[in-house]
Amino acid sequence: MTTFIVRERSDGRGGIKPFNTYSKKQSGAEVRIGDHVYHATKDGRVNIPKHIMQEYGVKGTDGRLRIGIQFSTKAGVDGYKHVSAVVKKPPASLKDAKQGTPQRRFRERGRTVLNPSDFAEHNWSP
Repeated sequence: MTTFIVRERSDGRGGIKPFNTYSKKQSGAEVRIGDHVYHATKDGRVNIPKHIMQEYGVKGTDGRLRIGIQFSTKAGVDGYKHVSAVVKKPPASLKDAKQGTPQRRFRERGRTVLNPSDFAEHNWSP
């Protein structure tokens, strides 16, 4: 699975589009991060709360935090409306990575990881 880097915005939150294309079929899509469900915005972006960025982020030389995030989706007739995310603390080597940078080899040994507690319906293989 691919882990993507999310860079903190000026308001302290992060944001990422977990969908390749976001259509009206996916309107109201839910993304589970930890034990909370967040809804995608009209443009398909999911806002990651400031407290998650602070707890799992690594500060870059620009002063902005970065986290790693993986997505797992469950397809349906209405498109990908149910998404779960695993949030990972990235290694120090990625502290200056750009927003959306994909990392295929992202080891989480000894790192903090936030998993959804209700992941039975999703196929996780981090």
